[in-house]
Amino acid sequence: MITKRFPSPRLSRRHFLAGSGAITMAVTHPVFAQAKEMATTSFGGVWGTAYKETILDPFQKATGTTVKLKMGAPAEWLTNGIVTRRRPDIDVLMLPYPQSIQAVMQNLSVSLSEKDIPNLANVERVWIDQYDGTAVGLDYVAYGISARMDLLPKPLKSWKDLWDPAFEQKLAVPAITQAGAWELLVMASKLHGGDEKNLEPGFQALKRLRPNIKKFIGGGNEHAQLLEAGEVVAVAMSTNTTPYALQDAGRPVDFLVLEEGSMVGMVSYHVAKNAANKAAAMEFINFALAKEQQVNFCSKLIAGPVIKGAELIGKAKERVPPLDRLVVFDWKALAPRMPELSERWNREVVA
Repeated sequence: MITKRFPSPRLSRRHFLAGSGAITMAVTHPVFAQAKEMATTSFGGVWGTAYKETILDPFQKATGTTVKLKMGAPAEWLTNGIVTRRRPDIDVLMLPYPQSIQAVMQNLSVSLSEKDIPNLANVERVWIDQYDGTAVGLDYVAYGISARMDLLPKPLKSWKDLWDPAFEQKLAVPAITQAGAWELLVMASKLHGGDEKNLEPGFQALKRLRPNIKKFIGGGNEHAQLLEAGEVVAVAMSTNTTPYALQDAGRPVDFLVLEEGSMVGMVSYHVAKNAANKAAAMEFINFALAKEQQVNFCSKLIAGPVIKGAELIGKAKERVPPLDRLVVFDWKALAPRMPELSERWNREVVA
């Protein structure tokens, strides 16, 4: 049970029933007389492997559609969508926060309907409404803390515990260019009397946290390397992918969801306006939102499904945090200010 609540929207059980370049992954299917194709984006690594095995390959086999993947970084994908909006070369932009919200504010994608995507009827509205109906979430994850349980100087129960002097030079946090940084700024603001529209308390709090921060993680395998080497005892605002991978490899690492809850991370689908392969794009999204794909993908990745009634299997049943422990915040309040906020982060927090 959460003992501390923030005024921002929270997800509760009553709302629910439950790198760069292009690669082509194709499956030849001779029963289709006319070849179909579409282009979309994808991450690599563990995420990309799970996505390929449970959604991409089954979709190509079932439909005969060739899926062209654009690998790289979300900022690159968003820029591509903006620059090529008249003749997009990516039919379906799959984007995480904050690029997904920036895409909505740039009016890059078409409105989605149950006529084109019947499985939208099974998606919880929060995963559609936050994008003004022009995108839909694929899965969600929680941002918590990756911790070396054998090295913690004291238990971590609240996000406020990060400011304890016992953690001096023992923490790592994301660089502002990395996933988790904005969540950390908003959480710090909420803990100290601010919110998404008033980030001043957050910046002041992070400046006070600076003595405890040994490393700003810039991506790659730094997260795992720092924990394995014991250079830090905790990584604040991380998803569960790395800590559970380390745990399954026998390392004394755990993923902690603290008493104030965890921020939500999500990737979402955006069908580009003027997309050349719009019909295939809609078919692809509908396939990804089917119950079988949702259960298989989310269970393999240890993530939460977006459709009603999808029950996770295996370790995911225990590892995906309950929905009432999650916090969604107002990304639209941040998105227009991100360039200036990034500069301030680097000037005041990192320096």
